[in-house]
Amino acid sequence: MGLPPLPKIEGDVDLLLEIFTHSSLRYGQSDGMNEEYGDTDRLAELGHRVLDLVVTFHYFSKRPILSATEVV
Repeated sequence: MGLPPLPKIEGDVDLLLEIFTHSSLRYGQSDGMNEEYGDTDRLAELGHRVLDLVVTFHYFSKRPILSATEVV
């Protein structure tokens, strides 16, 4: 069982810049909000949570018999 492929983000240059630009470099948008896409910090937090989920899924798939002390 594998994970589905990630969707491709093509065509929208503004969206690409919002995704790949750190919030400290966004001039004039100190609150992290974009009029069209909303709060991009939400997307960053979601990305962290998805990465945590993928890593957890990987370890539980490869080594399901580990005890709690062996995982840490």
